[in-house]
Amino acid sequence: MSLEKIKSHLREYSYLRSLHSLLYWDMETMMPKGAVEDRAKRLSYLQGMLHTHITNEKYKKLLKKFSKEKMKGMEKKLFKELQYDFDLNNKFPLKHVMELSEAQTHATHAWAEARKKNDWKSFLPHLEKLIELKKRETSFFDEKKPYDALIKLHDKEFTSAEISKLFLELRDGLILLRDKVEDDGRFVKVKDPKGVFPIADQKALSEFVARKFGLPEANSRLDISTHPFSINISPQDQRITTRYNEKDLDSLSSTMHEVGHALYEHGLPREWEGTPFQEAVSLSVHESQSRFWENVIGRSKEFSHYILPHMKKHFPKHFKNMDVETLYRYFNKSVPGLIRVESPELYYNLHVIIRFEIEEQIFNHGLKAKDLPEIWNEKYQDYLGVRPQNYAEGILQDSHWAGGAFGYFPTYTLGNLISGSLYQKMKKDLPGFKKDVKKGEFGEILKFLQKNIHSKGRSITTKDIVGNLGVKDYLDYLGEKFK
Repeated sequence: MSLEKIKSHLREYSYLRSLHSLLYWDMETMMPKGAVEDRAKRLSYLQGMLHTHITNEKYKKLLKKFSKEKMKGMEKKLFKELQYDFDLNNKFPLKHVMELSEAQTHATHAWAEARKKNDWKSFLPHLEKLIELKKRETSFFDEKKPYDALIKLHDKEFTSAEISKLFLELRDGLILLRDKVEDDGRFVKVKDPKGVFPIADQKALSEFVARKFGLPEANSRLDISTHPFSINISPQDQRITTRYNEKDLDSLSSTMHEVGHALYEHGLPREWEGTPFQEAVSLSVHESQSRFWENVIGRSKEFSHYILPHMKKHFPKHFKNMDVETLYRYFNKSVPGLIRVESPELYYNLHVIIRFEIEEQIFNHGLKAKDLPEIWNEKYQDYLGVRPQNYAEGILQDSHWAGGAFGYFPTYTLGNLISGSLYQKMKKDLPGFKKDVKKGEFGEILKFLQKNIHSKGRSITTKDIVGNLGVKDYLDYLGEKFK
């Protein structure tokens, strides 16, 4: 039967993808600096093999044969996704795929060094090269707005116009809520615990929370990288990273975020290995899972109640006299800052909207890379009332553009909107989940997400999960938190 042959062909594809992911993970965590050139060539070579495998004549014939067979309901859905992927991948010439991969590897290394040294000029040529390659990529699509082509690579359910409409409504709602929170003051006038937070204790706390949320120790690793990330080597091999600073506890929230990603990948249906049914619905839905665990669970009052004794255990000097209410306000301290990954939930989406607007200007209106720092700084002043004093805390803070991931940033806020709707849905369908969080029992919450999202792979859409996406559920969730 054609389907079995297709699954066999795609299983080989998943094995190749695992090798590529493993080389990338090693590059970000353990690879010696002198190996960049060699690693760039090998990643490029593997990317070329992946592209060829998924676009070759043999696979084309298998799809054609499958299309003529009598299909059942799930098989029809699968064929639709298979054909979509085949058509999408065939838009890209092999030469472009390999050139882009090599440029991404060099740029990622250059970005890490530039961020460390606050050296914008050394990174600028790499960014210009990537923008040039991604502009070329948009020409392979038949889109009226070039930026829509890049968004489609991360979430095919939304256009830039639809995102702009959602973001405008969200921005207005956030500003109203921000004003109320500032007037109230309880989540603004919060004193941070001072002193040194030993990295060994931060790591122990992060490992503890990862296991409590349900990420198996036998199937995962937690390591350190310049920018926290999660990568799926295979469903049974999840790698997550965080970064530690002895002056704060931001590592806890970034770990919870990456655990959310890893739980999604670990829960995808293994019987569909290599096919779209063993992939996330979209990056927006992927982000909804990480943001759900990080914010809806990890910044809830119930979680504050549960985690406080553990905070006191690992950091007795800092949390000895702290109560639940104070910890809850500490977790939700709402003061605008410069760094997206360290941003309070109330301000986070404004960071994303800034990036979305800049990307839209680059690809739809020709904004030049050399002009980005000043545009970035002006938007931060206008949207958040803060202005970067150097490149590292401004234009160089994220790794995404170094990886060529233009069109990715909107998925963070779309993911937040989805997480808000999931919260409202969970309150109705799993009314006892807050009590479970308070007791440190997360099994039923994970089962809910596995049943409704993880186990479905790409056989469902965002609309299947939460209906027509809007901003009300998310704003209601935030309003409830800060009431």
